[in-house]
Amino acid sequence: MINPKPEVIKSLATVCRSYPEILDWLKEWRDHELSKLPSVLQNTALAQGRCQVLSEITKVIEQSPETISAKSR
Repeated sequence: MINPKPEVIKSLATVCRSYPEILDWLKEWRDHELSKLPSVLQNTALAQGRCQVLSEITKVIEQSPETISAKSR
């Protein structure tokens, strides 16, 4: 993944802080895709890519400084 610029990370954290259900939805989607991954028979690369992108996006949001500080409050 291309590392996002600090302003993009800040924007993602702001969205997540204002709308925490977005991060919950991304996690649910990631978990759903990961649970289906072992049984994918066609386009496994596509399914793996989707899992990777969702995992990386949720990781960036969860580890952004503003998200971490919002959780500690």
